[in-house]
Amino acid sequence: MRLHTEPDVDWKNIFQLWREAGEVLPIRVVKNSWSADAGHYLVVERVEIGRWPYGSAWGQYHWRGEPGTSGEKINQPGTYTWRML
Repeated sequence: MRLHTEPDVDWKNIFQLWREAGEVLPIRVVKNSWSADAGHYLVVERVEIGRWPYGSAWGQYHWRGEPGTSGEKINQPGTYTWRML
């Protein structure tokens, strides 16, 4: 796993970022181990809150700028390793 090169970023989970965006979807996020400059990011399309600030989320991965399948369940959305694009 690549270590992020942005140590001063306030990494959050997807649900916190969704709330900061006004609970509006879609939002674009990137994980700290991905290269956003290379076109690796995720478009969050749906969230379901379990117990705040955790739950489930679905979206579309983009790899090298190419979109994947829409509606895929997102792995580890509750980890504090995400930032908004």
